[in-house]
Amino acid sequence: MGGGAREVDSIEIPLVHVKQHLSWDCGISAVMMVLSEKDRTYMKENLDEVSSQEGFDKSTWTIDLAYLLQKFGISHLYATITLGVNPGYSEEDFYLRVLKKDAQRINDRFSAADLNNVKVEKRSVKMDEILDHLSCSNPAIVLVNANLLYCDTCTCHTKKCLMQVLGYCNSSFAYQGHYIVLCGFNKTEGKILYRNPSVFNICTIPYDSFEVARKSFGTDEDVLFVFLHS
Repeated sequence: MGGGAREVDSIEIPLVHVKQHLSWDCGISAVMMVLSEKDRTYMKENLDEVSSQEGFDKSTWTIDLAYLLQKFGISHLYATITLGVNPGYSEEDFYLRVLKKDAQRINDRFSAADLNNVKVEKRSVKMDEILDHLSCSNPAIVLVNANLLYCDTCTCHTKKCLMQVLGYCNSSFAYQGHYIVLCGFNKTEGKILYRNPSVFNICTIPYDSFEVARKSFGTDEDVLFVFLHS
């Protein structure tokens, strides 16, 4: 992926912000932010139909988002440290309600990824790779623990306040999965720029805090690289 981040001090990738409207559609909203206007409109108008076709049933995993990108012809690479469902999540309150319902479907989607041209690699991603990717004007969809996510430029930026903005988040859970779209960085300030489907504005977070949120147990360090530009 080159050394672009070493040559670019800051970048902000222009994206159309899509706000989530349901308790479970942050991932779908994140995908819509990287789609063309035509495909984004189609998704908004046919969400129930697409969800039925894809088998979401009100819960999406990162592999589901990768399949959606493939459905709309978006070049991508999904990096994760776990291929399939991590059995350790059976102890996590956040996953209890969806594991029994989704486990087989998710494992099947991983198994069939190659056949469906869904690009998946089992590996951890370093920060430099993320910055290099962003420096080429390519966004990334990342799974984070919402309990550890914050924005240091929003008027409402404390963790407690962010949880109120997210609304649906249950802060009693140690882990609360949430998707955001990385859309740039400022190397001088050491901050990542991201779009949060739960709010409207572009948010910022220091590199180290972002690393903690995205590597929290429960995320599998999922990073979905989206290639809008070669």
